Amino acid sequence: MSLIPGGRHRGKSTSTLRRDLAACERQMLSLIAAMDQLTAERNTLEAQLDQAGIELSGARHDLAVARQETARVQAALTATRARLANATAVSDLQQHITTQPIPTVARFDSGRVIRLGASRLAGHDPAHVPPPAA
Repeated sequence: MSLIPGGRHRGKSTSTLRRDLAACERQMLSLIAAMDQLTAERNTLEAQLDQAGIELSGARHDLAVARQETARVQAALTATRARLANATAVSDLQQHITTQPIPTVARFDSGRVIRLGASRLAGHDPAHVPPPAA
């Protein structure tokens, strides 16, 4: 803009205004295209966020189930360890077991005397025993 003598501004010419208007329209069209692209990207990101939220919810559920299973297995392991510790513990058996005297059996003190040498096979080699009659 140039100053006219006397301090007044001279306005833009029609061709300059048309050129500026065309530049603004081109800029507006590029901004609209950029806005459309950003809107599409935002929609894609929102869809990905929704999917990630669904997967996170499933992962949290799986984690809760895994923690419950871990707690159950740890409780079973603790019980098993306690049983093993009791089974392998060394203790004084006299405290727990009361014993009675073992009765003696007089099986050789009475009864008929059998001479082992009286057997017909005594003193013979078993390989030379005749086969039984058929």
